[in-house]
Amino acid sequence: MVRRSPPRVVVATVVVAWVLTVGAQVAAAVWGARGQEPVPPAPTRVERAEGCGDETCRVLASTVVNGMSVELLADSRGDAGRLRAGGPVSGTVTNTRITGDGVRLNHDSLRCAASATPVCLVRGPRDGGMAGEVHVWRGDSWEAVGEVYFSDLGVLVLDDVVGTAMPEVLVARETCTDRDGSCRELRAVAEVLTLDGARAGCTRARRSPGELPGWPDVEVGRTDLTTCPDGLDPR
Repeated sequence: MVRRSPPRVVVATVVVAWVLTVGAQVAAAVWGARGQEPVPPAPTRVERAEGCGDETCRVLASTVVNGMSVELLADSRGDAGRLRAGGPVSGTVTNTRITGDGVRLNHDSLRCAASATPVCLVRGPRDGGMAGEVHVWRGDSWEAVGEVYFSDLGVLVLDDVVGTAMPEVLVARETCTDRDGSCRELRAVAEVLTLDGARAGCTRARRSPGELPGWPDVEVGRTDLTTCPDGLDPR
């Protein structure tokens, strides 16, 4: 029996297909090798708006209030503090004032309260006591409210004392209760201030800070408040 060879057209088709297949494999190998080359990462961008003094800001403390991320930023010395809302990609940042008065921030400098709107207290040691400022979230940014508070006894916190929709500022202070103003003996009181700076009242003056309710984590209820001593200067 005589074996017939395949037609020339079939042979040509097979040859062309083989050439195309080999060419495709070579091309895939070349392009695949190129695609596996490491791509250098883009350099980290330092946003000028988030600079703390001459340094890049670092996160000192963070919390979540009313579902919103809040971070306290500062440089390596705790100066040039900033308060940021919304996380690292957010541009909602405001400067703090107390660092301009010589206060150095630390990991315990941020206190926030969940209320009708987020309220945060930024505080730090100064002159043997503690100074702080309050920021309220209004609209889509922070707004500093009130004056700089100072506690010569080192207790400065946010607390809902009088039962309103917003917290108050509780400040432990020393005061003079002598009628003649001689201040032979100082007394300790816890003063409660609303966010607009008005006095909600004070605790009864005690002989020592240790007699304040809950000392050193002072906790005051509405029934603990009475008229503030005459010798307690307004802040």
